Amino acid sequence: MDEMDYPLSRSPVVRTRDPEEMRNALKTVYGATGFAVANSTDFEAVANYLVLPHIGLGFCGYAAKTEVEFPEGDFARLQVGLKGKAGVVLGNSTTLPVDEQHSGITPAGQPATIIFEAGFEQLILRIKTSALEKALTALLGASPRGALLLDPTAAPKQPAAHLLRQLTMFLADQLNSTAAQLPKPTLIELEQALIMTFLSAQRHNYTDILDGRATEPAPLVVRLAEEYIEANWARAVVIEELASQTNTSIRSLYAAFKKYRGYSPMQFAKSVRLRHARRMLLEGNPRTSVSQIAFKCGFGNLGHFASDFRQMFGELPSEVFARARR
Repeated sequence: MDEMDYPLSRSPVVRTRDPEEMRNALKTVYGATGFAVANSTDFEAVANYLVLPHIGLGFCGYAAKTEVEFPEGDFARLQVGLKGKAGVVLGNSTTLPVDEQHSGITPAGQPATIIFEAGFEQLILRIKTSALEKALTALLGASPRGALLLDPTAAPKQPAAHLLRQLTMFLADQLNSTAAQLPKPTLIELEQALIMTFLSAQRHNYTDILDGRATEPAPLVVRLAEEYIEANWARAVVIEELASQTNTSIRSLYAAFKKYRGYSPMQFAKSVRLRHARRMLLEGNPRTSVSQIAFKCGFGNLGHFASDFRQMFGELPSEVFARARR
C-alpha cells in the first residue's frame, strides 16, 4: 500500500522497518512504556496521529506480531480494527479482542498491554477525561455525583456502537483529504459528535440513567434553542452550550425537538446554514464561488453540501449561483 493511502497520512509519525525507531516513537508520541517484537526481521510499522482540542485520532499498522505496554492515562482509548486481529490485556488480565467486528476500550486510569497480530491495522481514538465529564454533565443536566467508570468488558450498545465506528472512520477520511480547508465549526461539531456517541455506545455507570426517559420541556425551550442557533449560525453549534443557554439537559432538549419539531438541533442548524448559503448564492457575487460559500457556511464536504442543498431546495447550489450571475 502506498504511504498516502494510509488513514491520516497528512499527519505522519513514523514509517519504519527499524524496531528501535518504532520503540522511540511509541514512547515519545504515545507514552508507551514497553515494546517487544516477535520477529525483527519481518518488522515494519506505520503510525499517523493528529491532536484536536479534546481528542486524539491516530492510525497504526504492524507487519509483524508486536506487543506494546501503555501506562494509565487521562483519556479513554477506543481501538477501531480495520484489518487483522489484536488483543487488549487490561490490568486485571482481562483480554479484549479487537478486529473489524470488535472495538477495544481502555478506560482512563487503567494500564493496558496491546498485542498486535501480524498484518493488523487500526484507527485509535483518544478522548480526554475532562471532555467526557463535560459531555456527561450536559447529557445528565447536572454534574455527576461520581467519576465516570467505563465497563470495557460489556458489549457496546447498538446501533450507537456502529455509528461510533462510522464517525471515527468518517473523521479520519475528512482529515486525510481536506484537513487544510475543513471549516473550524465543522471540526468542532464532528469532535463533539464523537464524544457524545462514545458515551451513548459504551457501557458505564451512568448508562441506565441516560437510557431513562428524558423529561420533555415546554416548546418554549425549542424556540429558545432555535433562536440561539439562528443568532450564532456561523459558529460551531456546541450542544453543551445550547443546553446551558436553554437551561435544560441535552436529553430533554433532543426529546423536545423530536416531539415538537421532528428533527434534531443539529439538523435545524444545518437547515439554517443552507438557507444562509442560498442567500449568498443568490447575490451572485463574481468575487466568490460555490465552494467558498459552502466553507463559509460550515460545510466541509462539497458533495454533501450539494446533496443537502438539492434535497432542501430542489436544485443544485451551482444552478442557483449560475442563475444569479446571469
